[in-house]
Amino acid sequence: MFTKHKKLALIVSLLGTIMLLSLFSSSATAQSMGRCMSGSDAWWSNSNVPAKYQLSPEQITKIREIRSQYDDEIIPLQRELRSLRMEARGYASRSDAEVGKIKSYRKDINNLNDKIEDLRLNAKAEINKVLTKEQRVYFGDNFGWWDMDGGMMGMMGDGMGKHDMCR
Repeated sequence: MFTKHKKLALIVSLLGTIMLLSLFSSSATAQSMGRCMSGSDAWWSNSNVPAKYQLSPEQITKIREIRSQYDDEIIPLQRELRSLRMEARGYASRSDAEVGKIKSYRKDINNLNDKIEDLRLNAKAEINKVLTKEQRVYFGDNFGWWDMDGGMMGMMGDGMGKHDMCR
């Protein structure tokens, strides 16, 4: 069996490894996002979209502005959420963890999730205003915009669902 000090050393080294991997993956994501979004409208290409559903230059510009506005609000909250989740996991793994404190972490995490989801819904609504009815039907739920969690926002600004040209 491990002594108390060996257990603590193991936990600290595991947390350190997780933090390093997290930093590396967010750095790689940021670098690929920068390449994809370099240039005025490099994040989007109409090349695989039927002509009647293609975005106009004005739509591309407007959507890019909306994306930028919401990125400025969403990305810091996503970072805060990841940090809070890591902190909560570390606390909950302690043998002296208090149930009330764990519940407090859960409440804070849920509140941040709600804020992010509200911003996502607002962003989607704003983007949908820019699209024609036909474009909204064509892109449907595959119109993903920023999502790091794999849902509506899974592409972190890399494009539009199945029509993403920056992957």
